[in-house]
Amino acid sequence: MTALINTIEYYIPKNTVDCFELDKTKPEWHVRNSLPKTGVRFLHHADKDETTLQMARNAAEKALKSLAESELPDTLIVCTQTPDNLLPHVSACLQHELGLPSSTKCFDISLGCSGYCYGLSTAYAYLTANISKRVLFVTVDNYSKIIDSDTNKAYLLFSDGASATIIDKPKTSPVFQFGTDGSRNQSIVCSNSGVSVTTGKDPETPIPNPEFQMDGYKVLQFTIKTIPPEIIKLTESAGVSLEDIDLFIFHQASRRVLEEMGKKLAIPEEKLIIDLEEVGNITSSSIPIAMKRAEERGVLKRGDKVLLFGFGIGLSWSGAIIEY
Repeated sequence: MTALINTIEYYIPKNTVDCFELDKTKPEWHVRNSLPKTGVRFLHHADKDETTLQMARNAAEKALKSLAESELPDTLIVCTQTPDNLLPHVSACLQHELGLPSSTKCFDISLGCSGYCYGLSTAYAYLTANISKRVLFVTVDNYSKIIDSDTNKAYLLFSDGASATIIDKPKTSPVFQFGTDGSRNQSIVCSNSGVSVTTGKDPETPIPNPEFQMDGYKVLQFTIKTIPPEIIKLTESAGVSLEDIDLFIFHQASRRVLEEMGKKLAIPEEKLIIDLEEVGNITSSSIPIAMKRAEERGVLKRGDKVLLFGFGIGLSWSGAIIEY
């Protein structure tokens, strides 16, 4: 039986940071005390000259490796909020790097931690409308380039990385759930990162570096209050109960967030994926990477009914119930 998700592959940079080692250089951060909350021991950061495009290519090449030329996707979607340049779009550059034909439909979507299910739904829409026959969906972000490692404790959460998902038209239709609360848009921001930074500037004034800021408390409160009811709405739309779900794979925001959501929804521990310690929070790639790693451990199996849910920048959310 054809499933929505054919293949998932991912790329994580080899450059690894052991958060425990930061106790020596940043004792004021109390890293060892924060680990039970973040759940992150090891971070993976791109090299200084490693680009978003390079990480995307590394993941995509792994996903395409087993496909014959006649099986290649005719559509390429890239989800990122850290493109190497505002122009051109990453998907156009990636199409060239991968050697995909010029007939390939290519576009980017700008979303963070809710981006994976948005991308799945977009791919599914193209497939069901017969616009596409197969989709390659790549998520990629390079957050280490925009987080100040000296002063910003968000440094303890985020890793760089990319995922690549090959998506086919499934026999069993997925069910999706979306939402946005734009009134909270300043809870996660990256200032000095768009064209407004140069508009009206004195030519002699230095352009400031991009600066990522997150109000962790506000984001936590939003997530714990807003997301569990949205998950219930998703199950109701699908005509299933929480008990019918074989596995819950949420955006890997932090251990505290995942545990709180698990408690609110009374999800059995063995059904809730928490996979942060070795990889960190990899934004829009966290769900597919958690899926692939769960499959490699034998936890996620073909035919499982899986509930995916992402939430973050915007503040926005998106979820899906799929048959894997």
